Amino acid sequence: MQSTKRVLAGIHWKEGPMFAPNQISPPVLIVALSLLSTSAPTTTLAQLPDAFNSFYVPEAGPVAAPLEGNAAIRFFRSCPNNDGGASLPQSVRIKVYLRDAFNKPIPLVTNGEICILYNGGTAAQGFFGPGADEVIANSTWNVAPLCPDLRCLEADAPTDANGTTYVTFTGPDPAAPGVGMRSAGRKWGHYDSDTPVFARGVQITGRLTPASAAGSYSLLIRSFDSVGGLGAAFNLGEVVTISDLNAVAFHVGEVAPPATPNYWRDFDNSGAIEVTDFNMVWFHLNHDCDTPLDP
Repeated sequence: MQSTKRVLAGIHWKEGPMFAPNQISPPVLIVALSLLSTSAPTTTLAQLPDAFNSFYVPEAGPVAAPLEGNAAIRFFRSCPNNDGGASLPQSVRIKVYLRDAFNKPIPLVTNGEICILYNGGTAAQGFFGPGADEVIANSTWNVAPLCPDLRCLEADAPTDANGTTYVTFTGPDPAAPGVGMRSAGRKWGHYDSDTPVFARGVQITGRLTPASAAGSYSLLIRSFDSVGGLGAAFNLGEVVTISDLNAVAFHVGEVAPPATPNYWRDFDNSGAIEVTDFNMVWFHLNHDCDTPLDP
């Protein structure tokens, strides 16, 4: 059974007194809180996403006929300038499915309650938390040019009647959830092998497709800025440099299995480092938070 603490944590309280003076007597208040606690399984679980039943799926392309799974993942790559082209093409996104402990959809979960979470930087740079800790997205160490402080890629829209919504990486089109529209505030560098997704404070896992097993996919977004920038040094964290280009050039022709450095250089997810990967980095060489687009 859910504890009272968890029940109360799932309720959005407004500031100010809970009741007007003399509106409710202390004995009635005690009874009300008692009922709130004993009704936890039906009240709270209907509002709180279940970590097993809720999930997200990688998508790209048209919302009406999306690419899913590996067909979508090959487009999950970014430039620190978020300038388009080979960076976050095809409206790359995750589709989020929120369901409660009874596997029923949870509608009307607001945009800001659903989040791909970043810490903003590394522990060496003074950033801590439950978010991705090797994605660089801060103005503390990246001041010339000044980069935005990014902590959350929030959902495009509230969940619908089916408990679904999207998080489109480049930025959402307010008129069309799941369709990408560049946001000048969504700039980051480097990558992370653990990029968590939260909904109402609950971390949910990925599935390669809606029919895949729970936990069969983890969100990974490659970056053309793959080298350096993780230490406490200024202006190295969100820029594509010659070091990033060489990191690809020196490995062309090699395979790129998961959980290896080459995986992050395989920008089209083909399984090998190819000239196409080199060309993508070459095109974005010297791109940073104000080049080529400012902001």
